[in-house]
Amino acid sequence: MQIKNMHIISLILTLFVVAILSGCATKVIENPQEIVVPLPPQDLSLFVKESHNLDNTKKLALKKEYLTYFFSPFDKKPKHNVKELQWGLREAYQDLGFGENLLPYQKEEIEELESEANLEAYPSVKKPAIITRNSNLRVLPTNKPQFSNPNQAGKGFPFDNWQNSAIYVGTPVLITHYSRSGKWAFVESGFVSGWILALDVGILNDNQVQSLKQMQDFLVVKKDLTPIKNSHQEYLESARIGMLLPLLGSTKTQYESQIFLRNSRGYAYALKVALNQDAFDKFPMNFSAQAVASLAQGIVGEKYGWGGMFGNRDCSMFLRDILGNFGFYLLRNSQAQMRQKSIQENKDSTLYFDLSHLNVEQKKDFIQQQAVPFATLLGMKGHIMLYIGELDGQIYILHDIWGLRTLQNETQEGRKILGQIVITPIEIGKHIQGIHQDKLLIDRIYGMRNLLLESEFDGTK
Repeated sequence: MQIKNMHIISLILTLFVVAILSGCATKVIENPQEIVVPLPPQDLSLFVKESHNLDNTKKLALKKEYLTYFFSPFDKKPKHNVKELQWGLREAYQDLGFGENLLPYQKEEIEELESEANLEAYPSVKKPAIITRNSNLRVLPTNKPQFSNPNQAGKGFPFDNWQNSAIYVGTPVLITHYSRSGKWAFVESGFVSGWILALDVGILNDNQVQSLKQMQDFLVVKKDLTPIKNSHQEYLESARIGMLLPLLGSTKTQYESQIFLRNSRGYAYALKVALNQDAFDKFPMNFSAQAVASLAQGIVGEKYGWGGMFGNRDCSMFLRDILGNFGFYLLRNSQAQMRQKSIQENKDSTLYFDLSHLNVEQKKDFIQQQAVPFATLLGMKGHIMLYIGELDGQIYILHDIWGLRTLQNETQEGRKILGQIVITPIEIGKHIQGIHQDKLLIDRIYGMRNLLLESEFDGTK
């Protein structure tokens, strides 16, 4: 009887230890969407503690740098060789992937795309042009998607490997090639390159190019998706935050601008438009924490759009667009944004800091000491975030995020989908069962980039 009781006590102790250990581990949850992840109030004004403006010298330098990049395609110097254009085909042949019906692609379908690309003739042209409709740049000349593995988190929808980026009306580009059918054009802009439907781009003549390059003043929109209409109040296009439009003149209530449309021969022609001053501002907008918060608040909650799909944004496009209104010219993907240097920087003057060798507490301390609210980028592999400051001792970020890593089963990760532009603590998911505790955002941050120095503010509030 005594031996039996000892076995019972031993079993209870074993179960107790297992329960304790299980409580310390990340709980596996079959449906990650059942995980509750509390979010803070989605109000950026809570993080605006100081609102200094940039001094005018810095503002003018940013504008000059931005326009240098913006109009760089008009220099007629192609950036890509044929091997770089073949990258998408090489990847497709190595992993055929899955199509829009979630069934595997056949090799013959990739061969058809290779034939349409006609890269043996690249580069076939060198024509300055301008985007005439909000459109997409594609890795290959097709609107069809390619997914790596629809059954794996981060590999299926919406992660179309052939979506490169959205691109807006009025963006200068250089056409360097046409597909075999002529349906697609390969274009290079100052920040991204890819295949675009030829109907969405118009060729410019030398006079138009020179006229655009000589323009000194431009406009940006303050309210995303503001309609642009002609003189008959007929819809032409939607103005997007991050879009640049020429400023031709103004009245008491309106700005005079222009957009370019494409004629039936493929050439661009300018059409004057009137824009209400309450929805637009002169470029660059005056940078301050308050100004960034006010602009970004209008698109907090916008749904996540991989590569700019569906008229939405991804993490790097969100930052490029918002900060672009203030004159910061960011490249297209997150890793390029973290590593790029401004024209003013050199090997002895960089605003990038390597955090990869620091532990979590050291990272947090460094960010708290060195980051500038609304002017510091935090990067990790595949994602980039904007530091917005501290609240109640926690570091907060603004970012366009797909989801948090979870343990879907013993061997496979899942995602707790957030799928939007959102304010979160940098340690979002900490101590929440089901969220992968070894792969929180703070664990994966490798670098920090300040967009400017605090000394570059003019000190006025």
